[in-house]
Amino acid sequence: MTSSPFRPPRWLKSPHVQTIGAAAPLFAPPRSYVVAEEESLRVPVEADGRLHARVWWAAPRTPAAEGASAPQRAPAAERAPAVVVLHGIAGSKDSHCCVRAAVALHRAGYHVVRLDMRGAGDSVVDAPSLYHAGLTTDLDLVVRRLADHPRIAGVLVLGFSGGGSQALKLAGEWGDAAPAGVLGVASISAPLDYTRVAARMDTLACLPYRFHVLRGLLDRARAFVEHHPGRAHYRSADLDRIKRFRNYDGSIIVPMHGFSDVDRYYREASSGPYLGRIRVPTLLVHAEDDPMVPIGSVRPWLADASSSVRVELSRHGGHIGWLAGLDEASWINGWATSEALAFFAERAPAPRRGRGAAPG
Repeated sequence: MTSSPFRPPRWLKSPHVQTIGAAAPLFAPPRSYVVAEEESLRVPVEADGRLHARVWWAAPRTPAAEGASAPQRAPAAERAPAVVVLHGIAGSKDSHCCVRAAVALHRAGYHVVRLDMRGAGDSVVDAPSLYHAGLTTDLDLVVRRLADHPRIAGVLVLGFSGGGSQALKLAGEWGDAAPAGVLGVASISAPLDYTRVAARMDTLACLPYRFHVLRGLLDRARAFVEHHPGRAHYRSADLDRIKRFRNYDGSIIVPMHGFSDVDRYYREASSGPYLGRIRVPTLLVHAEDDPMVPIGSVRPWLADASSSVRVELSRHGGHIGWLAGLDEASWINGWATSEALAFFAERAPAPRRGRGAAPG
């Protein structure tokens, strides 16, 4: 476990400024950024469902584009590692943190796959259910399919918040039997203990964050019942009465996925108990001042983490924050993203490629 040298300017030290700032729609993506080749993917899952994803294919740098000031369309990409980017509990592949990370990864030469988890974003149209915090089967399926793709030379996973927790849990479930081609996993601001984090989010101190995240969950639940009325056990009007996470999970998620009660769901979905089983090279990044996932809910699990888990803690950073300024570099290549990029480069350096855009 190491402590970070991340030191934001005084006016950005507040964890709330960091957290709220990271949610702002800046540089997501930068206006200058143009992707030469992108594709929509649909990955089949259980019960005739499909997950939707957006792929930015990396393109090799060509002599003509080397000194060009404008984007150039490149030939088909050679083989390169792919990074699956996972959003948080109430987010989607278009969450600002996911898009900004995708820009940084794509500029570094990786194929980038931004995934809408079951019931999130575009995936709600083809969803057999809403996903729950510990549902790792879909991510496992996506990783295995990508590992077999002819243009992909190994798969990495980068998860934010709840997506980071899901990635950690899956890595623990794999243990010594990770799929061939899996090269590494990184989590940023992941909740490791949903019992403690849900209780924290239902406090008055977290009211603004609860309002924002719960609104996203309820909007997703309304979209699901609209598209799949026969698969939902609730009515859209029932959602208006839900004001807390525990109520949402108890009314929507627990019965949908067959958990006996909310407490059992939180225990089974939490990734903390799986850290000791991880054998895939893994990076866990967290800020000690995270207002949504307090460090006290994280530290107890770190002592039993396997030697395959590298832990990077910072004194400041908030939740998915780590903003050091208002310029593009501070948002696209913030401290946490840069740590993930460096970690991935150690295990799967991408071929030298074009950026897909004019310099920002």
